[in-house]
Amino acid sequence: MRRAATIVVLALLMMTTSFAGRAEADTIDGLFDEVGAIQGGSTLNLTVVGRGGVPSDGVGSVALNVTVTNPTATGFLTVWPAGAERPLASNVNYGPFQTVPNMVIVPVGVGGQVSIFASAGSVDVIVDVLGWFPTGIGFNGLLPARLIDTRSGAATVDGAFAGTGPVAGGTSIDFGILGRGGVPGTGVGSVALNVTVTNPTAAGFLTVWPTGSPRPLASNLNFVPGQTVPNMVIVPVGTGGHVSIFGSAGTVDAIADVLGWFPADTGFTGLTPARLADTRFGEMTVDNAYAGLGFLTGGATLDLTVVGRGGVPSSAVGSVALNVTAANPTAAGFLTVWPTGSPRPLASNLNFVPGRTVPNMVIVPVGTAGQISIYASAGTLDAIVDVLGYFPTGPGFNGLTPARLMDTRVPAPPTPPLALTFGNGTYLVNTTLPPGRYLAANGRRGCYWERLNGLGGTLNEIIANDLTGYNGRVIVDISPSDLAFHFDSSCGQFKTYTATNSPATTIVPGAHVVGDDIAAGTYTTNAASGCYWQRTSSFDGQLKSIIANDFLGSTQTAIVTISPTDTGFTTDADCGTWTLTG
Repeated sequence: MRRAATIVVLALLMMTTSFAGRAEADTIDGLFDEVGAIQGGSTLNLTVVGRGGVPSDGVGSVALNVTVTNPTATGFLTVWPAGAERPLASNVNYGPFQTVPNMVIVPVGVGGQVSIFASAGSVDVIVDVLGWFPTGIGFNGLLPARLIDTRSGAATVDGAFAGTGPVAGGTSIDFGILGRGGVPGTGVGSVALNVTVTNPTAAGFLTVWPTGSPRPLASNLNFVPGQTVPNMVIVPVGTGGHVSIFGSAGTVDAIADVLGWFPADTGFTGLTPARLADTRFGEMTVDNAYAGLGFLTGGATLDLTVVGRGGVPSSAVGSVALNVTAANPTAAGFLTVWPTGSPRPLASNLNFVPGRTVPNMVIVPVGTAGQISIYASAGTLDAIVDVLGYFPTGPGFNGLTPARLMDTRVPAPPTPPLALTFGNGTYLVNTTLPPGRYLAANGRRGCYWERLNGLGGTLNEIIANDLTGYNGRVIVDISPSDLAFHFDSSCGQFKTYTATNSPATTIVPGAHVVGDDIAAGTYTTNAASGCYWQRTSSFDGQLKSIIANDFLGSTQTAIVTISPTDTGFTTDADCGTWTLTG
């Protein structure tokens, strides 16, 4: 029977490092390199002026790509100008094991620095600078202020649009921008917002656009059930000084913090989002160019024309604001976006893991032939690009080839992953649970587990499942492409499988790894009626992984030969104890 899926918090006895791994810490000038993780409840002040192409004076705000990796707990980062009081706002939300990027536009504070606060656990932070705004020209940076929070009991900067209730799938909500959180009541063309999705009940996306305009073919955030996902948005102010948010499916809470504003008709021209590229087969773009190209391959680069398309003029464009989404990745990796014709920088704009759709906003200078370049580091994936607006050539925004200003990660010798132990419930794979092999050493008869590709409660969302007929060991292989793993209390606790390299010559009821838990060879047992055994090439629970099996309808002597090339052998209680005889 299909069991209900309830998301629970992962109880970790010991933590592992991030899936993204650690290549090498290397900032543009050697400063803020390998400074060590930020501890929960503490703040790090980062110098941004005079580094990576940002001048030492005359800088009002900087555009940064901020990436969290190796977090040990669920929490958030807040980025704001050094010397100011920390605001009620968040820029990046994270959970254990996650690598999460988000773009930030932040005014420069005291000493040419910005402050970065981590709320919980310990977390490594990587910061790449994308460009800068001169003081008093083009962009008016603000201390971040919360303009909407649909969660019950939540607060906003002025109490408006607080606790309004989740956005229902297929509907949109409008909220006011002008005259709130430091945004003036008139003369505003576009606003920079950090938009966060939380508590989604289904997989879907959010679209943010100016109220009064038709909803565009575009997305700003993509989410799956149980995720908290942030992304920065630059959006023109619409009718009545409002902005609209559309939720595609399920119900979802939405949070928006304003980071600053652009005056009307100066500096930045905001556009109703338009799709410039979608490599997925059968999908559309605003002009059908760069549609259905097929996935990007790891190590390859796509050069994308951005001028003369989607409202961007053909000339006098300095930089473009884009929302870039990685979909259907088959491996863990990252995307880098930079101006075509320049060397690919040591920087990343978004990080992805298999099976997850990840968006992030990018501001990038226009390169050779009006193009920007997109590099994929690993696997294969589809790329989706929506244009949000553009900056003319001139003094308003000074786009840079991305440069790394900080990388807190400290290199360490490779170590085996530490063990996880967790109790019954439902866990999001790649979010609260790494893929891998897991063992329930003391499972009871009736232990039920399932690997899932969705959380809607339907049978077709079950990738594989099992209901054990014995008291003993249960082993499951969880794939990086799984969405979730669920098991009940009869299984006891699962933990990371650790090889013992001590193969036994007797087999008791349960699941065993050949060559580690048990030796290969021919085994005999005095089986009772109902004895079931199987040789398998994997512990993924799928029928195709069964090499051979048998179900005995009477009491008899049973014999099986287990090959050294087998991965596993599972036997139930009616088979009794098997003994190696040859």
